[in-house]
Amino acid sequence: MTAAAWLGDLVRAVAAETPPGREPDPALVRQIERLLGIEHGTPPVVEDAAPPPPEPQPLPPPEEHVRTRMPEAEETGRRFGDFEQPPSYRTEQDPMVGLKVSWDDEGEPDRPWLPVPDLPVLSPEQLLRRPPHEPLLRRASTSAVVQALFSRRMPDTEVDVPALVEQLASARAVSELPRLAHPTLRFGAHVLMDRSEGMSLFWRDQQALVGVVNSVIGASLTEVSVLSGSPRRMQRGHRHPAPDRAVLVLAGFGIRRGRAEQEVWEPYVRWLRRRRCRVVALVPFPRDRWPGWLTSLMPVVSWDRVTTVGAVRAALGRTS
Repeated sequence: MTAAAWLGDLVRAVAAETPPGREPDPALVRQIERLLGIEHGTPPVVEDAAPPPPEPQPLPPPEEHVRTRMPEAEETGRRFGDFEQPPSYRTEQDPMVGLKVSWDDEGEPDRPWLPVPDLPVLSPEQLLRRPPHEPLLRRASTSAVVQALFSRRMPDTEVDVPALVEQLASARAVSELPRLAHPTLRFGAHVLMDRSEGMSLFWRDQQALVGVVNSVIGASLTEVSVLSGSPRRMQRGHRHPAPDRAVLVLAGFGIRRGRAEQEVWEPYVRWLRRRRCRVVALVPFPRDRWPGWLTSLMPVVSWDRVTTVGAVRAALGRTS
């Protein structure tokens, strides 16, 4: 307790024993001073005063370091914690005393910073270059899918013996030997390619697929007609599919914008069938968005990564 606290207690005690409006009695004041231990002429004893701080010791020069090692440093060489530090870091007043330093600032003072490699500078030609294209169909199965889309089963030179036996057993006259049917591509292919705005996302896929059709069937047996959303808007100079040709329609049928020209596609597909053309559509939209009139009009195949030869044959059915 300090002298200020004692004087405060003296004032409070004298005020408590003196009636209001009267001067304090000197004898009462001296009696309370003796009870509180206040002696005149001698300073009060301060018991809780802290000892004066020790004088700071001068720091050694920076080059005078103490090298400390871990106990096993002599056997295994330099390890974690093997570093040099000024001795001032080891004093008791240091708040970091007892902690290990995980870096060595003075191990390699002359080591330069590694430069950051510069990013490659792209030329205007590289910026304008089209990104690599990954087609909708798998590259490994595109040729097989194209063959399944355009091949037609036609009678060949080999005699169908089971059919001939059945015909003779039923006592029917044999005017012509039945032949076994085999898939063939000799009738060629005709591609109707929709280049409208609704199919703009798939223009590169159309061009890539036409290139595969040319390589599989042959450029002399492949024809391409470009239309803009509808058979009524054919490109100038186009040719209608020849009779017996397999026709592949690469169109969106208005699915993206919801404007399907059903009244135009139905008579056109019927006209192609009168020319003995087999028509199939390759649509790059989900199956749940296909309109009902489209699936009833012609076989429709999903144009996607999951499309396989089996899916094409299942869509074509007996017409394949």
